[in-house]
Amino acid sequence: MPVRRAAAEPASDGPGAAAIDRRVDRIDGGPELHRYRPRAPHRFRGNGPLRAVTSHRLADPDHFHLVTYGLTELTEKQSDDLGRSGWGFELSLRVAAGPPTTPDDDPSWAVDLLTNLAAYVWTSGHGFAAGDHVDLRGPIRIGAETDLTAAVLVVDPALGRMRGPFGRLSFLQLVALTADELEVCRTVGTDALTGVLAERDPLLITRLDRGSVLADPAVAARLRLKEGSPLTELGVATLSVRRGPTGTVVQLGAGASAALGSALPRALSNPGATFALVGDDTSVVFSVADQARWQLGPGRLVLDVPPGEVEGLAGLFDGRTGWGHRPAWRGLRWHVVP
Repeated sequence: MPVRRAAAEPASDGPGAAAIDRRVDRIDGGPELHRYRPRAPHRFRGNGPLRAVTSHRLADPDHFHLVTYGLTELTEKQSDDLGRSGWGFELSLRVAAGPPTTPDDDPSWAVDLLTNLAAYVWTSGHGFAAGDHVDLRGPIRIGAETDLTAAVLVVDPALGRMRGPFGRLSFLQLVALTADELEVCRTVGTDALTGVLAERDPLLITRLDRGSVLADPAVAARLRLKEGSPLTELGVATLSVRRGPTGTVVQLGAGASAALGSALPRALSNPGATFALVGDDTSVVFSVADQARWQLGPGRLVLDVPPGEVEGLAGLFDGRTGWGHRPAWRGLRWHVVP
């Protein structure tokens, strides 16, 4: 695992940063529009997770291209892995630009997003790789009216990979997703979905007003099938099931909730069909049955769902936070958290 310098950083960004500058400036056509010095997120201990985030504004189409500095080794070699620089990647993000003086003309919200993801890497000790997906548990831009609540990481289509003075690194671009697109990534894989997105936009620019590609029936049919099999499982990192004095509570994040709400009607459309929420330590299995009942066992909650209850149950999960229950399953409540 890479190590972080405890002492104050030198004024120069170092040879590693200079190598990244040269690559980004060459590909993006000149020096950055702005170089942000992001502050450490709340409760992040030590130096900030990033030294800088640069922003280039590119035309055709008009967008900002942001790149992080700080997940690789910028000033000197500190890790034992001589072939890899730091974590082996920096993050990037492309955000559609808006007219001057409008909120969309300022990408500072995206700088905060990248800084928080970098903080997660340093505090958790888990790096990212191409193909990883992230449930953001809310709008990608806080306070915005957008369907984008998740993201997937791909190799930046322009920056790619490079070898710097302290080892190799990749530029991993964050690509925003809707909740049902995240569901496809979790159950089918990311390649098919990112392929569809790249067909529509080779640079994979994040546009806050973009709707789900699954709204196109042809695309939905293409993505929801893998070797002829329907989706039967949804991975949910935020899933927990706990028994309390007033009943049993199932807790999940808002992004997972939205994905579950859209998945249940499709998955439970035939007699005997099942669909599972799979967390790190527990799972919730929905099964089509004649009568509504539920049973909690070690690491597993099983719900029998009559066909007439499928839509009502799915209606509890629309991505909004709060509490919910269905009378058919007495003693069982659902808690959706941010």
